[in-house]
Amino acid sequence: MPNFSKMFTKRSDGYYRTTYTDSTGKIKYLYDKDPKALYEKLQNAKKPQPITFGDAAVAWEREYREHCNVRTWMNYKPHYESILDKFADTDISCITGVDIIQDLQRAKAMGYSRTVVNTRRTIYNNVLNFSVAQGWIPYNICNGIPLPKGLPSSTRSAPTDEQIQIILRNYDKPFGLFPMLLLCTGLRKGEALALTRDDIKDGEISVTKSLTLLDGQQPKVKEPKSKAGIRSVPILSILKGPLDEHMSKLDGNILFPAQAYNGHPGGGYMSESNYDTAWANYVKSVGLDGLTAHQLRHGTATLLYEAGVDVHTARKILGHSNVNVTMGIYTELREAKEKQSVKKLNTYLTKKVQKRVQTPKSD
Repeated sequence: MPNFSKMFTKRSDGYYRTTYTDSTGKIKYLYDKDPKALYEKLQNAKKPQPITFGDAAVAWEREYREHCNVRTWMNYKPHYESILDKFADTDISCITGVDIIQDLQRAKAMGYSRTVVNTRRTIYNNVLNFSVAQGWIPYNICNGIPLPKGLPSSTRSAPTDEQIQIILRNYDKPFGLFPMLLLCTGLRKGEALALTRDDIKDGEISVTKSLTLLDGQQPKVKEPKSKAGIRSVPILSILKGPLDEHMSKLDGNILFPAQAYNGHPGGGYMSESNYDTAWANYVKSVGLDGLTAHQLRHGTATLLYEAGVDVHTARKILGHSNVNVTMGIYTELREAKEKQSVKKLNTYLTKKVQKRVQTPKSD
């Protein structure tokens, strides 16, 4: 019979202790005063155990949070915790597409917008993709699950044609190149604020980092929120001249440095308050009150769609981690265009009928 007492560490309180690594990579501890009983516990613990959705989600979060933008996680967190409450103890291989569809339908019934419900679907998709990569499930049942129909649109919308013209005409205003660059490249606010001279080369903008802004804290430069965020974006000819002119006037390396204020000499990366001030002054000076940086990114997606750029190229330019995100935007734009076309047809035919009724018949 094996000497069980020599297999384990005996503590001062008389308990034997051992460790093992569970299926999610966590180190677990086992204790017992009887070394033989502890051995049996260890053998049982090493037996394959079903992976719960909670185990998978926590393991995904541990890896994802290292590269996630703080603001992005703030948006994810309430939905992540809600999903965990629902499926934490469910064997991940038992989660079905119907479960996810019903959960998204409940979110719709609660009045959530298309953007918010899509965030919830993204969490399911990411956790299940992670689980496939770990070998816990054979495939991701979330792939191909559509968003519920009839979801209200979020309040963010693309800029109008008139607003786009104002942005393109006023690039020489203080901070005016920033909105123009966002519109012409589709960069996120943080990605644009992190740009330096070194990122502008050979007719392209190299996107390798993002600036995280939180009120009252120093700005932090981090990697983009996903690997797809690391990309090269072509500089359109309409942007090249204003961009070259802007860089010729820079003193330092940062493309959009902090402005001088209240005795502060300026320079360095923008803080949250410094950005808010610069943006507010710009939109007020050109008559674009209420416009947001994110609207310009949505504007780029709209321009890509209207120009006939294929969805995969658009995904690369916009830095979406999943082509489904880009396809969702394209689908929304196509549906809006179809509705507009039907409305035009209806108006046209109505006028035709009215004109025919009003025209007297000839004998």
